[in-house]
Amino acid sequence: MCGDKTSKIKYRILIVDDEKMIRLGIKNAMLWEKMHIAEVYTASCAREAAELIRKYQPEIMVTDISMTEMSGLELIEQIRRENKEMRVIVLTGYDRFEYARQALQLRVHDFLLKPIDESELQKSIMEQVNWLERHRMKQESSMTLSRAQGVRQQVELEEFMRSLVLGREDSGERTEVFLKEFHFQESGEMRIGILIPGVTGEEDPDSEGFRLQTVKHICIGMIDEKKRGITFLDEKSRIAIAFFCDEGRKEEELVEQLMAILTDELETKPRVIWGSVKKGINNLWISYNDAVFTLEHEREEFEKLCTMNWNRKGEDIFQDVFREFRNALVCNVGDKEKIFHIFERFSVAMESYNLSAKYARSCCFELASSVYFARFSDTGSSADEKLSVLMQALSGADRGRACQVTAMFLESLFEGEDGEVHELIGRVKRRIHENLADDLTVTSLAEQYYVTPNYLSRLFKRVTGEGCNEYIVRKRIEQAKSLLATTTLKVGEISIMVGYHDMNYFSLAFKKHIGMSPMKYREQVQNGR
Repeated sequence: MCGDKTSKIKYRILIVDDEKMIRLGIKNAMLWEKMHIAEVYTASCAREAAELIRKYQPEIMVTDISMTEMSGLELIEQIRRENKEMRVIVLTGYDRFEYARQALQLRVHDFLLKPIDESELQKSIMEQVNWLERHRMKQESSMTLSRAQGVRQQVELEEFMRSLVLGREDSGERTEVFLKEFHFQESGEMRIGILIPGVTGEEDPDSEGFRLQTVKHICIGMIDEKKRGITFLDEKSRIAIAFFCDEGRKEEELVEQLMAILTDELETKPRVIWGSVKKGINNLWISYNDAVFTLEHEREEFEKLCTMNWNRKGEDIFQDVFREFRNALVCNVGDKEKIFHIFERFSVAMESYNLSAKYARSCCFELASSVYFARFSDTGSSADEKLSVLMQALSGADRGRACQVTAMFLESLFEGEDGEVHELIGRVKRRIHENLADDLTVTSLAEQYYVTPNYLSRLFKRVTGEGCNEYIVRKRIEQAKSLLATTTLKVGEISIMVGYHDMNYFSLAFKKHIGMSPMKYREQVQNGR
């Protein structure tokens, strides 16, 4: 029970009203601590409210119905698509059945008339808190009861995923169970990522096994439990993740968050090897094979070229420093300025540690080859003679000369790049402009120009300052605005012409960027407002 004194303050509430006096009045009048409310947020409009909801995920919202730009009911309709469990209390100055009917359809939990009675509002908020407490306790009880069963289900799920990515699983009963459990469309897009935890230097198999399970459970907590994908061990005990790709391609953002957590937890630099985006779970094996090929090709090339061995003895202390520099270079492989800044710091560090010439040569070669593979595995370029030439140039070099040779090698990797990059991005932009009605994605564009999606995304952002997907959406909305203003075409027709085959989704995207519906925008433009 929420009234139990041992209960912790844990809930968040959002107050939405375009009248400042009402917002502040509610915020200052309620005894939030007694109601077990930890955080109180306020918003003056629906757009601001939507941003706060995405950022802070409040469990309760109190909102006015009548607001400019977007009504409270429209706001509720929008957030219900993402947050079905939020408790909503509606405030209105109008005692109209139509509002109440709409509110019920949107699963509003209480409907209060203005002027607000503080005791009524407090009672309503307490009812929502009590419901949340009961729901939480029910969930905790359910999780406890199903824990043993959950282990068995996880084993079965992983076995199913291994069969799927190896091409052994056909559409059938197990696939139907999978689709139902994860609320995922059979024709939806998926993508495999193979997670490489990073090197710890530990040789104890038990320690490595424990670390692997730790990483897997962190992935399950961040991805599986949020219904964003499925984590499993492949047949070689590598951590593989099948991501559900949404319209915004948010899987890479999710992985960035995951990498940050794993870096803190493991004190290593993990990374993900991506497969291609494929439509339909029965094509997931193609994405998996893409990722495996990239991983194994990278490893084969690296092992073939990195043949230098050294006596590490006193140089073991430099290993942690070296790893940090190598990871920093790989992570910034698309930024020439940062690459040379990091390498300059590395050169200073080698002098400080007074490394032997042999060891310095080995470190320089490994750094250079890591940058090489990070850049050219993305573009599809095969290994050429550059690394062999570098190895010959390093032969017999002292520490200072090794750094000079490596710096020249890094410089050569960037020669003539700017013009080529701008030409590529120019072609991609023209392709987008000319084909807005098509199913444009970073993946489809990358395939047309024989580069990987990751590489194209990095280049596009670097050259334009804008993400590729964001650019596509912006151009589609701009074209839609032009068509709405200059033609009599129906909204549904315009929606298809700019690449949105779902008119409802088009309307939502348009309203998000312009602040009003397509029909309202046309009305304003035609009326000269």
